[in-house]
Amino acid sequence: MTEHPENPPENVLAEGKAAYVKAQKKRNLYIGLALAGFVVLVFFISMARMSQGIRHDAENAATARASVSGSH
Repeated sequence: MTEHPENPPENVLAEGKAAYVKAQKKRNLYIGLALAGFVVLVFFISMARMSQGIRHDAENAATARASVSGSH
């Protein structure tokens, strides 16, 4: 059977903590990159939808002006 010491040596604890911190930093980096990518995606989708709305509003305004000036 394997032995489980009550108090492992300090160097084992330090190595385990260093590995944990390294993995945590890597995980945080990927979470940050995913969040930044999501923000960029939402930004570009919003810009595309707003530009379509602005173009549609301009076409409607031009049509309204043409119908008003054509009726006089």
